[in-house]
Amino acid sequence: MAVHAAAFATCGFHHPLKSPLRVTHEEKLRRWIGAGRIGVEIGAFNQPLPFIRPVYVDCFGAFCGEPVKADYYGHAGLLPFRDNSLDYVASSHVLEHAPDPVAALAEWYRVLRPGGIVYLVVPDRRFTWDHRRAPTPVEHMLEDCERGTTPCDETHIDEFVRGVDWAQFSPATPPAEVSARQAELAQSMHHAATHGIGVNIHFHVFEPSNLIATIERLRTWERTRFDWQVVDTAERFPTEAPIGILAVIRVRKGLRDAVEGAWHRWRTRFDEKHPLRKEAEPFAEFVRKSDGAGGGR
Repeated sequence: MAVHAAAFATCGFHHPLKSPLRVTHEEKLRRWIGAGRIGVEIGAFNQPLPFIRPVYVDCFGAFCGEPVKADYYGHAGLLPFRDNSLDYVASSHVLEHAPDPVAALAEWYRVLRPGGIVYLVVPDRRFTWDHRRAPTPVEHMLEDCERGTTPCDETHIDEFVRGVDWAQFSPATPPAEVSARQAELAQSMHHAATHGIGVNIHFHVFEPSNLIATIERLRTWERTRFDWQVVDTAERFPTEAPIGILAVIRVRKGLRDAVEGAWHRWRTRFDEKHPLRKEAEPFAEFVRKSDGAGGGR
């Protein structure tokens, strides 16, 4: 079972970054995805995004003692869909849990047909218990991709454990006990990682500058060269839980991908499961076989 050390929080783009007085998920989803589209939401847990009706994927059978509801096994870096088969990928407060966020974004790009939308929300470190940690440099995330970083990687553990604001991260811990609890948590995570058990932490932290810089860098980086464009953003998003950053990205791609995407869309009219790969594993089957232990694999 993965070692959990983060709690999910509920947590456009017209340069410069700015948000209207009130902005909600439903408003943005209606604008950029609309009704009747085919897509996926990753790691929704018990707080799925409103308005859309995606296929839900997850890689944990339970979180914080509550069972997770999903349709198929999958995670940010491994989606059970064909190339160019989806209209959108939605992810809220998930990318920071990916040890290799560039590989995750590459996977989202793969499954989207030309014109598809990435609807991405990450916590803004400035308004969470990550506020003491420095924004992750873009080059660090590129290096994590080159190294093939996995949930068993120990590189980020100590920085996470010592960097978060424990008054917010674990408010029940008395201040005099914080140092001991930090050492205990770090030791348990290192032990888990050493024995091939993934850890579930905020591997990376974001604020608007490095999030947008990462997306833009992947347009020119030699290992990606994604043909995509940020079309909308919002800070302090959504209004009812203003700790997130929204980035909406439109994928463009080329003619061959467009033809394949049109073919998949036509086939899906007659078989709603057509976008799924043959090896897609129903979530209930994954939970039955693994007792809910999950993480990236």
